[in-house]
Amino acid sequence: MTDSIPVAGTKQRGKSANKQTKFVVGGLIVVLVIGYLIFTSIQGSTAPYLTVTELQSKGSSIYERNVRVTGMIQGESIDWNAQDLLLKFEIADGGSRLPVVYKGLRPDMFQDGAQAVVEGRYTEGGTFEAHNLVLKCPSKYEEAATATAQP
Repeated sequence: MTDSIPVAGTKQRGKSANKQTKFVVGGLIVVLVIGYLIFTSIQGSTAPYLTVTELQSKGSSIYERNVRVTGMIQGESIDWNAQDLLLKFEIADGGSRLPVVYKGLRPDMFQDGAQAVVEGRYTEGGTFEAHNLVLKCPSKYEEAATATAQP
């Protein structure tokens, strides 16, 4: 009769090893998720900052990538649809002009000659689809603030 006799504590060691494995796997998943979130947030905030000429000179290599472009708003190109919250306009940096489409509220200071920074994607059709629109403060306000600040 060679019956195997269970050794005391072997069942408990197996359970604790199983719990430890689950803990390690769970910890790795948490670390991977946190790493992914950090990576994607860094990617979103590192959009290149270009002028209209620089953007257009990059050609197809920049299509569908998130970029920021700066230029002066061209007043004659402004087309505002208040019902659909759709703003179409062009920005320029001298000789080059860039058509922009922006869906959202029209900024109060949006006017001809204002300096704008648009963030979004340049499409193959040559149009810039902006998801963010920021206007730089006009220099007339800076000059007025400087004049009133001096004694």
